[in-house]
Amino acid sequence: MNIPQHIAFIMDGNSTWAKAHGVPLMDGYLKGMRTMADVIVSAQEMGGRYGTFYAFSMENWNRPQKWVSEFMALALRFFKNDPSVRKVIDAGARLKVIGDKDRLSQEIRNILDKYEAETKENTGITVQLAISYGSRDEIVRAVKKMQTNGVDPSIENLSASLDTAGTPDPDLIIRTSGKQRLSNFLLWQASYSELYFSDVLWPDFDRAELERAIGDFSNRERTFGK
Repeated sequence: MNIPQHIAFIMDGNSTWAKAHGVPLMDGYLKGMRTMADVIVSAQEMGGRYGTFYAFSMENWNRPQKWVSEFMALALRFFKNDPSVRKVIDAGARLKVIGDKDRLSQEIRNILDKYEAETKENTGITVQLAISYGSRDEIVRAVKKMQTNGVDPSIENLSASLDTAGTPDPDLIIRTSGKQRLSNFLLWQASYSELYFSDVLWPDFDRAELERAIGDFSNRERTFGK
């Protein structure tokens, strides 16, 4: 198969999975976080070099405060204690966080900073965790950065000012749970990305479904407008 260098994931369907299994909503998100770790390892084993995971959007801050508090508490416990995290690091992955980290709690920022520093020299798959992320917000922040630095506007300079600077644009974007939209995810970077929509709920997404998506990608002809 033609393995995409960079795959981005919109991990949708966690709450639907929880409801279908009759468990608390956060159990669905925990299962989804563990699925993310498994997919990272699988993508690396298949030859992927970059993976970007849409974990928490800017719009998610507008959800009920109880949900936001429970999700952030779950994320903190996951990054602190779940063996899935160590499995990813031991596999040689390098972590990079994209998004507006200023809105995160200091405790979450500290542990994410720790993992970024710990994995900085790793040579495996580069994992971009999009948390407190929105593409429009990212573009606005990039423009402000260019203005502050006195940089002339251009495609190249804007790309270099984004959170994803230094990472190639995604070849393939996968969204699960049957929904077919980008939801403010990597809008600039997705200019020529191939899109794949899976009916599988994210907690059930596995290596076999990843292989199906990559197989579909392999059969497409990418001309980039030429």
